[in-house]
Amino acid sequence: MPQKEPSNKPAIDDPWEDLVISLLSVNQYSLEHTYRSLDGLREQGLFDPKNLVRWDQDQVADRLKSAGCNRGQFMTNLFALRLCNLGVLLETKGIDASTRIIASCDRKAIEDFLLPVNGIGPKVIANFCLLREI
Repeated sequence: MPQKEPSNKPAIDDPWEDLVISLLSVNQYSLEHTYRSLDGLREQGLFDPKNLVRWDQDQVADRLKSAGCNRGQFMTNLFALRLCNLGVLLETKGIDASTRIIASCDRKAIEDFLLPVNGIGPKVIANFCLLREI
């Protein structure tokens, strides 16, 4: 039986999955490439905003590696830091309020909310809006 290829879109409509995938799909990594680690990222809990709030950079880096997103020590730690920066925003603004914003179809509100996060720039926003079909 042939091995199933990873899908290009998550099986569930989860804005946190789309955001984390978008954040990891920069610096010469395509969305398609990052999707190869989708199951591992899910298993490691990296799409759960509660985890992003409570885990430190080392914990996130270890989970990225375990999920199959090991891009070398420097880059993996950089992405872990970016996810931790997102966690700080979530802790400040609240997970429920944050979820409402990123689940909306209001690109301006999403940009205003996410662009202040160190490590989230126009490419992440473009990826996210593409995945969310905004």
